[in-house]
Amino acid sequence: MFALEIGFKGESPSSETLFIRRPIALIGASDSAQVVVDDMSILGFGILVTRQVGRTFRLTPVSDNTGGHTPTFLQGVYDGEAIIDLGPMSFRLTALDNDLMSKESEPPDRAGVRVLRQACASDGPRFPAILLVSDPPATISFMPEQPLMAGRSRQCALRVDVPSVSSRHARIGFESGKFWVEDLGSTNGTFVNNQQISGRVNVVAGVPIALGREVTLVGVMSADDTAGALETPRAAGSKPAVSEKRYPLLLSLSETARPAQLMLTPGSSVVLGRDPSSDMWLGVPHVSRRHCSVEVSPTGVVRITDSSTNGTSFDRGILRQHESTETHGKPLVLDFGAGVTVGLCFSRADEEKFLAARGDLRAFVTPEANSLERGTERGERRGRKRGRTTFLRAPEEIRRSAAEFSKSGPLTQLFRRLSLKGKLVMIVVLMALLALTFVVVGSLVSGLK
Repeated sequence: MFALEIGFKGESPSSETLFIRRPIALIGASDSAQVVVDDMSILGFGILVTRQVGRTFRLTPVSDNTGGHTPTFLQGVYDGEAIIDLGPMSFRLTALDNDLMSKESEPPDRAGVRVLRQACASDGPRFPAILLVSDPPATISFMPEQPLMAGRSRQCALRVDVPSVSSRHARIGFESGKFWVEDLGSTNGTFVNNQQISGRVNVVAGVPIALGREVTLVGVMSADDTAGALETPRAAGSKPAVSEKRYPLLLSLSETARPAQLMLTPGSSVVLGRDPSSDMWLGVPHVSRRHCSVEVSPTGVVRITDSSTNGTSFDRGILRQHESTETHGKPLVLDFGAGVTVGLCFSRADEEKFLAARGDLRAFVTPEANSLERGTERGERRGRKRGRTTFLRAPEEIRRSAAEFSKSGPLTQLFRRLSLKGKLVMIVVLMALLALTFVVVGSLVSGLK
């Protein structure tokens, strides 16, 4: 975003050049500065650099609370470049066009050739631009064919130092006269008009885009749009666009789940699956395209219905195709295999417990249930050591189906308790017994004759 050349004067003059890859940066000797220059401690102030439209930027002297004088002559808007003489040192600050930065995963040699051609062929962009609503505000102009990456990472053109923003939080672009935003699986979500999004969503200029709960962005197409966005209540210091997190909440720590958080509202229904149109996308091959759905009734009861080929495991059993389970205020964990889990949280405590367990399937299982499960696992290990194969379902499913077993005969009960493999074995055994019965009866009849 900026190139900074620092010239040190004195008996042995020297200079250093560095790049500042952020729209807002403080240059100074304090611990809060993004660019730390120890020699500025004798000045008693730092310099805040804020990006404006195009290649313009604003400089604002900031006191470091040591009682030093803050020079007013430095304050102002500069176009492209600023040369500042501070006595013991000098600064040469040059604004770099965002489109002259290397693209994601672009080889350095190819990036150099592209940047040189692009700089010679066209002027730097002014609009479209993204306004970072902050104090002070910052504006990042960009080319429509080169979207902006927003997050905490150094690879992001729109870099913000906020803990609730992920390293690679979202991607923002411009196409067919509209802005678009795409959440990149962020932890705290991306919101448009207070609604959490998944995948890519078109956004009209002037509509707020929230990264997590603290950072608000606005797409602008003109100076009037910029002035209008700064006059909103949010810019005046009101609460952020998304002030409180609502529950129930679907939460995943898997890198293949996007978005990582999905808030549920009463009366809503969301789909989890491998299909790109799913509300929560799970990018693993064994997950069905529309694996399961989660519905919330007006009274807050959450109903999970499986529609997959392989079923949906959770911390209380397994849901087969078209089977459902309901919960009201009691959290659970859905397991989609290969380490992909999704927690259903009803409170901040549930969310913290799921995060502390790192998304483990047993995050909400009570100690008593864990003891029962450990005993079952020991029994299964003993069975394997003796060379036996177990075809019975999990104990949770057996207990859940106990009422159905009591309504039928012993043979039917046994058949229902078996898995698909066990059922096939039982059918083969019954057919063999039936054939043997016919052979024995035939022999007896022949002997009597």
